[in-house]
Amino acid sequence: MKIILIRHGESAGDPFACPQPPVKNFLTRTGMEQAERLRETLSKIEIGAAFSSPYGRALQTAAIVMKDRNLEIKTFDFLKEWDVNPAFKEFPSAEFDAIMNSYQTCDIEETWKTELGEGTFELYARICPPFLAELKKLGVHAGAGGFRIEPQAEDLNLAVFAHGGSLAVLLSFITETRPFPLSRFAFQLAAPAVIEFVKHKATYYPQLVIANTDYFR
Repeated sequence: MKIILIRHGESAGDPFACPQPPVKNFLTRTGMEQAERLRETLSKIEIGAAFSSPYGRALQTAAIVMKDRNLEIKTFDFLKEWDVNPAFKEFPSAEFDAIMNSYQTCDIEETWKTELGEGTFELYARICPPFLAELKKLGVHAGAGGFRIEPQAEDLNLAVFAHGGSLAVLLSFITETRPFPLSRFAFQLAAPAVIEFVKHKATYYPQLVIANTDYFR
């Protein structure tokens, strides 16, 4: 089994909008080109399930990458990006950026939870339990220090389209990297990170694959 984590392409439009398909105008021209290149990169990989954040930039990326696959893209609120404090969502971007920048003078250990929005542990609590519940529906069960995978899911490739923050939380959680306010992982736009599950006796253990282009052929 593999989980392919994919950050959206370069974004445009309302960052908090959750449109219904067909989704347009949430990626720039560059973002659409990034998604098209990724579609070609993954064209030889069979994908059996696809999850997406409901935000437009993730959904449009997913629609481009998954084009012609005849596979439902399931949207989940838990895959949304770090959630800003509602009090700040209507602030002009320059004013919000000034508030964000004010925390640059703090030590990172002081930013587990701030007035800006979700704290680190709130983000993990929002994302990880429902993701495990969805994996369970596919036949992938967390336990025994790894995962138990039912036979029908052993060759499953799951694509997850989301955001730098939410994907970093998932990758950290699955690979058991401890939570920290500053992400240990950086996702490039419209670029995949692959988690493979390696079997030892009856349990599968996740490994992050550092892949070159030949990996996807």
